[in-house]
Amino acid sequence: MHTKTGSRLPIENFFVPCMLTQRNNTDYLTQECTPERTVSLAFVFKGTIIPPALPNRLICACLSMWTLKEYQGRKLMFSGFVGLSFDKEHDIVVCVEGNKILLYLVHKRSKGLIIPDIASSVRDCLFVTLERISEFYQSTIHCKASSKLPFLTEYSCSTLNCFTSENKLVSETEECLCKHGENIKNNWRTWNKKKEQKQCDANCPGDALSQIPSNTELLRLSVNCETRMVHDLALHLGMEEMVWSDMVENYPTNTQMVKFLTLMHLKENEITFTELDNGLREMEITAHTLCVVRQRKQVKSSISDDILDCIPSDEIVDRLAPLIGKIVFQLGIELGLSVEEIESIKEKCDRDLTAQNKEVLFTWRKDRTVKPTIRVLEQAFVNIGKGARCLKEVVKDVDPNTLKAVEIVTDKIRENENSIIQDIQISQILDHMMTHLVISADDRRYIEHYPRQDDQNKALLDIVIKRREPVYSVFVDGLRIYGYEDIANDLKCDFSPSPVSAETKGLSVWNFPLYKVRLQKNYLKVITDILHENIVDHLITREVLSVDDGKTIDSGKNPQEKNRNLMDMLLRKNEQGFNEFLKALKKDSIYADLADQIEKTEVTSTDMATLHKCLK
Repeated sequence: MHTKTGSRLPIENFFVPCMLTQRNNTDYLTQECTPERTVSLAFVFKGTIIPPALPNRLICACLSMWTLKEYQGRKLMFSGFVGLSFDKEHDIVVCVEGNKILLYLVHKRSKGLIIPDIASSVRDCLFVTLERISEFYQSTIHCKASSKLPFLTEYSCSTLNCFTSENKLVSETEECLCKHGENIKNNWRTWNKKKEQKQCDANCPGDALSQIPSNTELLRLSVNCETRMVHDLALHLGMEEMVWSDMVENYPTNTQMVKFLTLMHLKENEITFTELDNGLREMEITAHTLCVVRQRKQVKSSISDDILDCIPSDEIVDRLAPLIGKIVFQLGIELGLSVEEIESIKEKCDRDLTAQNKEVLFTWRKDRTVKPTIRVLEQAFVNIGKGARCLKEVVKDVDPNTLKAVEIVTDKIRENENSIIQDIQISQILDHMMTHLVISADDRRYIEHYPRQDDQNKALLDIVIKRREPVYSVFVDGLRIYGYEDIANDLKCDFSPSPVSAETKGLSVWNFPLYKVRLQKNYLKVITDILHENIVDHLITREVLSVDDGKTIDSGKNPQEKNRNLMDMLLRKNEQGFNEFLKALKKDSIYADLADQIEKTEVTSTDMATLHKCLK
């Protein structure tokens, strides 16, 4: 539901618990949720079991907040179990065991690199969600509302199966030992970082020191360190002054780039956090400088959640790219692109900054390991010090309903892309789309200039994705009409077409020749009903077409192809050509009614707006 207007937002999927009967039979818990990489807590309920409705609602809420994870080609969603990706470094697992709902946060490399802000935000999200679900559940069974929660929170040690009550942890100061003699306070701090806390704890975990920093971690370190400090640290760890000088010369106005590439140079020599830590200590600089890699800058967003949780459309990317500036490398790294990908983009786009930024955003958006939302993009801008003002400006007038519809359309096409590209013949579908004005004669010519069918299909899909409604619905109808009902059913979406955009409101019918609209609205009728020879002869006689045009028309393999060639030419002619075509039809009594129908075809403002979108 739209938070401001109350209108219903498009829904792509529904969660139906009774259809999930299989228990988790993957080895994800044993292979990935290891003590070296995982922290865990449990929401423990009174009684021996939890009512099934409660964890089901929690799992449903999780699916709306984070991306369902795939592991070994399988989606991690089972009865009482769900695996999710928070980002490319952190995974979340929620599962039910007896009277406990277990929450695991798993880091790709080491639990010492888990960002406490992420852990605390995940914990808070699930705690509040469970609290509200419990209240709702109690209200449905007419229980008297209680101020006490029906569950307690407990935190595990590194064994992941030994839990200590939060009440005991809060009451202790520095240490709270479990039965294995482990101080659970360390894990507790990871889950309970205070929002206003900028410095890490004095005894912050050091079990990640053996790891080689990731590109993103080095970027965060470079953004938060002074240029002189990075220079001195690099030289202290063995980098030559000449290498630094070369970087400064290559990027004289971009000190952020110099700092980042300096740290990347150290990484190429497989430097670890331990060596960085030792270097800082030897230089008498606090080793807590490294803790910035475990921190995420707070975003005070003024963009609505409805927008933040959507994937940016092509239009948003197009408008945003020129505003980003000279941070292509930093933005690409923060969004998870490899150095090789960014270098390839820079080479492909040469010195065009806007094109580089656009390609970085498109490359990031293609990867659906983690849903590439506007929220993720906003966080990336803040992390690299850019700030999100440019993003706020771009999305301020965006309709979340339209954005969600774009997202659904794009995902459905992606899921069925192989079938569409490999299995369908599009000539008749293009006829259908021409008749409904959602593609132009130029579009058709562009699509069909590709010799291979699969390339034609790809070109058509690009148009459908970019223009959305009503193109998408007409395309799906065309599939259904011309024998591809299974694909059409897979692509079917239950949302209302977008209203005419602000750009086309008030569009005068005189902005586009009425005769062309009338002709195109009868496209299918013309190519299926007429024999072209006499009509073409008349048009050549009246100098509307040339003799060569006639030969081109006759080069079609069948009558319909010949008529398509004729229509392609007529839609490029002036009004005199249109009038001569009607005269040619009226000369033959068989086609007199068709000529009359074309001449009297109604042209609405919606027709004009639809065709206008093809010409933008």
